[in-house]
Amino acid sequence: MTYRLTFLPLIVMLAFAFWLPPRNAISQIRDWRPAIDSIWGKGLPDDDKLAIFDSVWTRIDQNFACFHNITVNWDSLRTHYRPEVEQGVSRGRFAAIMNHMSLALREGHTQFKDNPVNRDFPLAPGVPLLYVGGWANNGHFGAGLTPLPDSSLLVYKAVDNHPLGLEPGDIVLGYHGIPWKELYPRLLQQELPLAGQFWGSSPSAHSHSFLMAAGMNWHLFDTIDIVKYGSRDTQQLALTALMEADMNLWCSEQLPLPGVPMLESADLFGPERIAVSWGMVEGSNIAYVYVYNWTRDTDQRFLAALRDIMFNHKSAGLILDFRVNFGGDIRKSNPGYNLLFNSYIETILVDIRCGDPREHLLMCPHPERPASYFAIDADPDSYYDKPIAVLIGPGAISAGDHNALRLKRHPRARFFGKSTNGAFNGPSSIAVGAVDLEDWNLRYAHRETYLPERPDEYLTHREFPVDESVWLSPDNVRQGIDDVAQAAIDWIRATTEVAVGASDRAAEPQLRISPNPVRNEATISFSLSQPGSVRIEIVDLLGRSITRAVDHTFPAGSHRIPWDARDCSPGNYLCLLQSAHSRRSIHFQVIGN
Repeated sequence: MTYRLTFLPLIVMLAFAFWLPPRNAISQIRDWRPAIDSIWGKGLPDDDKLAIFDSVWTRIDQNFACFHNITVNWDSLRTHYRPEVEQGVSRGRFAAIMNHMSLALREGHTQFKDNPVNRDFPLAPGVPLLYVGGWANNGHFGAGLTPLPDSSLLVYKAVDNHPLGLEPGDIVLGYHGIPWKELYPRLLQQELPLAGQFWGSSPSAHSHSFLMAAGMNWHLFDTIDIVKYGSRDTQQLALTALMEADMNLWCSEQLPLPGVPMLESADLFGPERIAVSWGMVEGSNIAYVYVYNWTRDTDQRFLAALRDIMFNHKSAGLILDFRVNFGGDIRKSNPGYNLLFNSYIETILVDIRCGDPREHLLMCPHPERPASYFAIDADPDSYYDKPIAVLIGPGAISAGDHNALRLKRHPRARFFGKSTNGAFNGPSSIAVGAVDLEDWNLRYAHRETYLPERPDEYLTHREFPVDESVWLSPDNVRQGIDDVAQAAIDWIRATTEVAVGASDRAAEPQLRISPNPVRNEATISFSLSQPGSVRIEIVDLLGRSITRAVDHTFPAGSHRIPWDARDCSPGNYLCLLQSAHSRRSIHFQVIGN
């Protein structure tokens, strides 16, 4: 018999509450400090460790750009850790100190790693490494997990014949009868060295990145607690079955869609480093594009995808899936965005630290990143005027954050999923004098991002607002349905069904504003294929109405309307045209005298 698990998270919470062992079981979690000290040996000389510590602490103190929106006492961390480093610590302990120093800054780029400890050492029973993240090869566990609202972990993907019998729809609760949401903070308190990838920078993404790694930390425990989808039975299973397993599984918190090629690890990290794939969702005229980074030739592949969609297919809408995007060069999106937009528009600005180096919140404009550096400079004759669904999640970091944010400027875009990582900044490396740093990767955020219209609101650590909060669910995962993608498909279908004449481009009014940028006066031009009422409104980028330029009935044909722009202060705006048959908009900029 197949069960519908609409209320499964609540059932899981109630069942697990009765099943939990006494609270003193939590105190029996192993003390990992002896293993941390013994496994990796002495490491660098004590003087070199101290030089690394001092150099990193000072660079952060003087140049870290993202002290806004977090609470951290950077001085107290130096006071706490430096005497211990000065007295001499093991390689494992020093790696852990540096890892947790960077973790205190809650920023995805900012990580201080001893690669042979934190990156290259194999995960195995008894190895004191706490894994973070899960947007990669999850072969160590053989299943991909994603958090449910109650912080239990949904199995959304698993290898065939999983050693523990895991299947999509099952739920991982924790280990030794203790929920993972309680276990991982206690492991953090023990300051194990950190393995895996990046952590989240926004509050929701931060917890997400640790929760999703539950399965990848099985090597720290003896038994695992799961709930089976079909029977709803809670089981405690021995982990010995995983010890000899040889598994490989690329996980991205996405499920495949019929008709759309989905990339795997061999595509992303193989010789060609392919990061873009696209297709038409089977049984529809909805286009779908995956983008996993903004490096190498992603700009050309992204451009090719959008050209194919816009010129070779009669699409009703476009889905851009950025749920996992490892970043790169923000401007790699520009060739494609120039097709989607139809005017010059400034998108983001960046600041760096300046003034007194001990004043953590003093910022100045980046001298090499003017507003034009991240602007979109699109052809007025090219514009995607159909619904654009942008899928985002905590696995979108750095340029993944930024290029989702830049699409907020498109009036047809709507966002689905969860907040991006929140790492709205740029990284730089740290050098340490004459110390050999061959084994070390020391990076920090040296610039911070804000929107031109909100210069006092820095974005790192903030939540990325989504229009529709939706994530994977047990019932749909069991059926192979991606909830986030399905919500976007449903929205596009609903939008195009209610749009009168949405598929008839000839019936749509053409719209221009010139000159652009506007100084004092401009001309708004549009054309109609049939007579009807037309309303043209000027709004800011937050959607607030500034003025109504036109509200009349017009005959078919071309029309030119003079407009006085002096009521608009310098900045970026949208000109919105609504007729009886469609809706169209363009971006424009007002500049001062």
